[in-house]
Amino acid sequence: MELNLIKKTVEELMEKFGAGNHKPGSGSAAAFQGMISAKLVSTVISLTAEENRRPLYAHCIFELLNFQEQIEERIYPALADLFQFDSEQFDKTIKLRIARDIEKDEATKNQLRRQALEELKISIEIPFQIASLCSELAEMSAYIFDNGFTAARGDSQVALSGAVSALAGCIAIIRLNVLSFNSDEFEYCKSVVSKVNNLDKDFQKLNKLANLKTKMLQNEFEEKMPLFQGVNDLISRYRKNINLNIEQCVRDLQNLVWTNRRLIWRKNIPKNELQILRPDLILKRVLGYDYFSSSRFGISSDDGEIIEVAGIIDQPNRLVAVSNAFSIEVQKFTAAHELGHAILHQQPILHRDIPVDCVGKRRTRDKSEVQADKFATYFLMPKKSIEREFVEIFSSRVFELNENSAFKFGGRNTNDIRRECKNLRGFSRKLAALETFDNKQFTSLSNKFSVSIEAMAIRLEELRLLRY
Repeated sequence: MELNLIKKTVEELMEKFGAGNHKPGSGSAAAFQGMISAKLVSTVISLTAEENRRPLYAHCIFELLNFQEQIEERIYPALADLFQFDSEQFDKTIKLRIARDIEKDEATKNQLRRQALEELKISIEIPFQIASLCSELAEMSAYIFDNGFTAARGDSQVALSGAVSALAGCIAIIRLNVLSFNSDEFEYCKSVVSKVNNLDKDFQKLNKLANLKTKMLQNEFEEKMPLFQGVNDLISRYRKNINLNIEQCVRDLQNLVWTNRRLIWRKNIPKNELQILRPDLILKRVLGYDYFSSSRFGISSDDGEIIEVAGIIDQPNRLVAVSNAFSIEVQKFTAAHELGHAILHQQPILHRDIPVDCVGKRRTRDKSEVQADKFATYFLMPKKSIEREFVEIFSSRVFELNENSAFKFGGRNTNDIRRECKNLRGFSRKLAALETFDNKQFTSLSNKFSVSIEAMAIRLEELRLLRY
């Protein structure tokens, strides 16, 4: 009874390949490589087709699913059959060769030799079939590398390289086996050589394609090296700096992010500097932190009171969690605050932050917390961006409350505005939340920068953009 190789464990199969026998041989090995490539391709397609990813790959999902159907219903089963068939078929040739070598009668020896060659012709046809299937797999793998689930391109590349390697192996097997024939089989050999030369052309093309994909990954990594170096230099320069210039640190980080925005975003690349003010994304894609929103959680204060925690940073484990129990603006400020800790400080243990939005007062205001708050303020509300948007709305570098400017609030006067606002902070809040002025409608400053009205009001005062 023939041994069913496909039912062997991997360990048993490796022992068979390494046992020094002719079966399973190189043809079976090529088929096995193709089988692995087929399953890797199918896996990448399954990952791409997951419900949460389908919208991202809508342009190619139906073609990928068609590939998967071809692989599972035709290509993989055919390779599995050839994997077994090659082992059985080449065994026939070997047994006839052994019988030929021990045969004493010349006529019988000749008959056995010719029978062995006829069986070898069948054996030569098998790697042609394997090669054809692997060529298909290589083409599919290259397409999936370019269009499928980006994070699984390693699997796509291994599938592509494996299929191309199997193709190369098939070419070598065919060329080796055809050497067994003599001039009386010239026409047959000529036909085989012509077919294998065409196969070699396919191999050369696909091998270049595989090398190109490998080079693409290399180039992507090399493109990221300046970003990695920039982050490392930034942290080295500012962490534990006695004369720390936090605003300059933020500007350096934002310049680094802007310069490398195509690497960081890949899709929906920011078109202006306000679109890069994403502390959550920078934590994930630039600093390598896992970032997620969590349900509310709290810590006990010294007097036993439970204080809601707005954010957690665990630097050794590269983790940031932000509570979603607070407003979007507080969550964003908290994320920027944690980004500040990640850049400026080194906390060896889990560090928890209570809510703050440029406004809240902490029971403990140590230096690192003040610095992280400043970092968040400078990051979310950059000086130049605020000033530019301010001028765009109010047509002035500094807004001074007087009869002329008060009239632009719908025909009101200074006394009306002062009664409504009461003090500078009240007036700052009004400008921060304003959506209509001088018969113009616009997005308020607080909404444009995705911060609270209070945070924007304080920032306007810090930048001395208004006189009350």
